[in-house]
Amino acid sequence: MSVQKTVSSGNNNTINNKNIFQLFFCVIGIYSTFLIWGLVQEPLNTKIWPRSGEKFAFPFVISVFQSSIALIIGSIYLFFSNNKHSKNPTSHRYSLSQFIKDNRVYLILLSFTQTFSTPLATYSLRYISYVALQLSKTCKLIPVLLVHKLVYKSAIPREKQIIAVIITIGVTVFTLGSSSKNTKDKGNSFSSSLLGGLMIFISLFFDGLTNATQDTMIKKNKQITGSHLMVISNGCIFFWNLTYLLLFDKTQLEKSLQVLNQDSPDILKLLLIYSICGALGQVFIFYSLQSFGSIILIMVTVTRKMISMILSIVVYEHKLNGPQIAGIGIVFCGISYEAIMKHKKGSRGINKSSLREKKQE
Repeated sequence: MSVQKTVSSGNNNTINNKNIFQLFFCVIGIYSTFLIWGLVQEPLNTKIWPRSGEKFAFPFVISVFQSSIALIIGSIYLFFSNNKHSKNPTSHRYSLSQFIKDNRVYLILLSFTQTFSTPLATYSLRYISYVALQLSKTCKLIPVLLVHKLVYKSAIPREKQIIAVIITIGVTVFTLGSSSKNTKDKGNSFSSSLLGGLMIFISLFFDGLTNATQDTMIKKNKQITGSHLMVISNGCIFFWNLTYLLLFDKTQLEKSLQVLNQDSPDILKLLLIYSICGALGQVFIFYSLQSFGSIILIMVTVTRKMISMILSIVVYEHKLNGPQIAGIGIVFCGISYEAIMKHKKGSRGINKSSLREKKQE
């Protein structure tokens, strides 16, 4: 009896025999979709295509295409989620229209941050390497902490501050190593690295604002699910990016269609794989978060980021110098420390719940 209560007390952060297959399915889904997504992202954004002689460097066009696919898949996800709730007599169906009505202010902010975050990160590839971009993405903890402290006035645990410092040092070392590789034109290389770094910083700040705002929304309204956030987020990204292209940057749209026409179906195939994998990956992540909690999910995503970066280095034969290798090592130490601390916190919480259950018996 006490064993059953202990397992149930863990709720989303523990795994029993009944849902071990479910977790395995989610892990395989996250790994397969995002590892393929990462491998496709690099040639899609950085390769010079033979017939047009150009890169497909059109971030707003890529964002429109990807968000349209994610919007379709997210709508299917929401449909099945609502059907599941409707079959449960104790569960209330939370419609998308009601979700929008209840969260108008938050959604306006999210539509802005999510619309510009990805294009800024893509633009940064003009000035820095893909490996540097991937490494910088592991710094999402820093802007999230800043937003929580400055905007939502949340207390920041000491261990998270330590992690932020470790990761920042690692990224700085890697970036400086990138700028020193080009000995013929050190000035231009250094300035390019700074410009690319500034774009990534703004992109990560928008990501941090997005994540912190979504956390606040879910805490205030327990009816909000990952399917709601996925649909509305991709809907906003699609609308605002398309509006920008039609009203302010028709040149990017026209030029992208020219390059796509000359080098299709090669580019179109990569674009489809990139968009579908990204959309399916979002579904697996949101579902894992709801089913197992953030402690287990962080263990999966941290290792996925490591493997994705290593795959990029191996598959595309990136040559790294000493400072760059040291920078990657420091960042890996930081995100590994983060995962270990989260796991320890989860274990302490489960043990406390177990002791309470035993005392009640």
